[in-house]
Amino acid sequence: MIVAIDTNCILPGQVGGIENYTLGLIEALRQCGSPATKLVLLTRPENQNLFSRFVAGNTRTVLLDRPSCGGKTITNWAEFISQHPADGPARLAAFQNQKANALIEHQVELLHCPGNTINPIGLRIPTVLNLHDLQHRHFPEYFSKQELSNREKWWVASAVRADALIAASNYVRDDLHRQLHLCREKIFVTPDVFESAFFHAPDVEQLQSLRDRLHLPETFFIYPAACWPHKNHQRLIRAFLAADLPGAQLILTGGGQEALAEFANRPGIRLLGRVETADLVGLYHLATAMIFPSQHESWSIPIMEAMACACPVACSNVTSLPEQIGDAGLLFEPDDESQMVTAIRRLAADADLREILSNRGRYRVKKWGQSLFLRTITAAYGFATGAFYARKAA
Repeated sequence: MIVAIDTNCILPGQVGGIENYTLGLIEALRQCGSPATKLVLLTRPENQNLFSRFVAGNTRTVLLDRPSCGGKTITNWAEFISQHPADGPARLAAFQNQKANALIEHQVELLHCPGNTINPIGLRIPTVLNLHDLQHRHFPEYFSKQELSNREKWWVASAVRADALIAASNYVRDDLHRQLHLCREKIFVTPDVFESAFFHAPDVEQLQSLRDRLHLPETFFIYPAACWPHKNHQRLIRAFLAADLPGAQLILTGGGQEALAEFANRPGIRLLGRVETADLVGLYHLATAMIFPSQHESWSIPIMEAMACACPVACSNVTSLPEQIGDAGLLFEPDDESQMVTAIRRLAADADLREILSNRGRYRVKKWGQSLFLRTITAAYGFATGAFYARKAA
């Protein structure tokens, strides 16, 4: 089967988990046992470097030139059309035709959209969609009126149009079914896949080099997450400072850290921004623990990465996270800073607890490898193809 992955949803360094998921998806689909005999990566020119390492053998990229306005690339079509009602729809139609023609030219048999929307929604091809969550319905206060409108218009329409959907957890599947009244049989549940690099431990010299280069203390906690409101950075920072661990640090990685500028010079708080995968692997291996206080998650790739690297985890007890962590981590209320303080202090003081959680995490994450992911993806692709042609014949 010739499969296209629509990666136009990715803005380098700006979409966090969707970027990580897409990289893991591409890596998995290139493995033995994949339903894809050929992979076509539909992408924008600025993403070429991100995907260049995959271009070999059965994988190629197809660049879709993103139109610009006033010297700036159009990144949000809904916003652009609202601002340019006269010519916006026509320019979107031209871009959509470019994508449709690329699918025809490369004889694509199925389109996988990992970024919450199908664009254009009228593509006449079997289509699988990752609708990662409906966070905007649970925390509407974190979104502008325009963003809420866009999500309700495009995300819901895409979910209805999709021939099959991928949900990362039972929590997401149940939420999609309950809120959008989608048929449960077209929603396939499989944990988000992630890059295999996190299963390969650095050697002692590499870890020491990283510790020296970043001036890492013996005790530090890590939270890798873009600074979106639901990621709850401010509460975590306050909890860490209240834990009062002399010499310890809280290391925050991810984009958007300008939102945390007020904490940049606080003792013990390190804002590293986005880091390379190799450095992140090393940070997980060196960290005392990961603290993950998010208020809403469909499935946390960073928690998977941390467990693969034998890093102990403490996380929120909401949405998909209890399902994901099981008995391999400590749980706390994301809005209760005192519970975070307790978790931080326990992990800092108790080496035996850290070892127990580390071992449980490694055991747990091994259950969710590429083979399980590919079995579910293969089933989703088969269902989508059957549903599409059955609808077409009706």
